[in-house]
Amino acid sequence: MRRALLLPLILVACVPAARPQPVQVWEGSARVLLTVQQYRLIFTVDPVSHALSGTLANLSSGDRFEAAGTLLPAGDVAELSAQVTPGNAPRLNAGILGFGISGVTLKSDAFLSGQIRENLFSGSLRVNGVRYPLTLRRVQ
Repeated sequence: MRRALLLPLILVACVPAARPQPVQVWEGSARVLLTVQQYRLIFTVDPVSHALSGTLANLSSGDRFEAAGTLLPAGDVAELSAQVTPGNAPRLNAGILGFGISGVTLKSDAFLSGQIRENLFSGSLRVNGVRYPLTLRRVQ
């Protein structure tokens, strides 16, 4: 009986403990369609898989987007790439004379990419195929 209880106890002891992932907060701006927009990127990175998950907020318009991608270390820099999606944004459903559209989001997807060097992110935000330079600084 003791041996039967000992095996599960040993197996539980071998399971790695979940480590809390530090939250990173970055803020900065980009000139999008002739206007300067302020952004805040908040994310966590899994240290094993380098998977990034978080949110990108447009502080100028109040819009929030979900970000998912990777943050790969490469020496003294890190390469960030993330798909940015509107998540639960409102969707357009319309029809005229039996023809219509449904489920079209009013916000576009984007792709965020660039390099992190110490406390500075230099990269771009690509929206609808157009690249906009983006610079963010680490807040936390």
